[in-house]
Amino acid sequence: LEECRPDLVLYDAGVDVYVRDGLGKLELTEEGIRKRDRMVLDECIGRGVPVAAVVGGGYDSDVAALGRRHAILHEEASEVWKKKIKFGSDLCQTNPEWKSEGWGL
Repeated sequence: LEECRPDLVLYDAGVDVYVRDGLGKLELTEEGIRKRDRMVLDECIGRGVPVAAVVGGGYDSDVAALGRRHAILHEEASEVWKKKIKFGSDLCQTNPEWKSEGWGL
């Protein structure tokens, strides 16, 4: 992020990295997926880079379990924003137009 200084990050938070996913062949637990998502969001938002994130991937006949893994992204995004609002408005300092556009930060 430091080198390329993007205007926007497009993040595909695929869950086919899950340890029991039949196609992914990787070994992240749900906690590992959570940590990955939190790291990506924290790094981007902490540097003032907007993120457009989507869920994707994941192959599981247990639709409820798959849905829980997809929900991790939204849970972590919510926590990152709550933390930024609670501990200071550094986002508005990095991106002053957000304050003037009514982001409520």
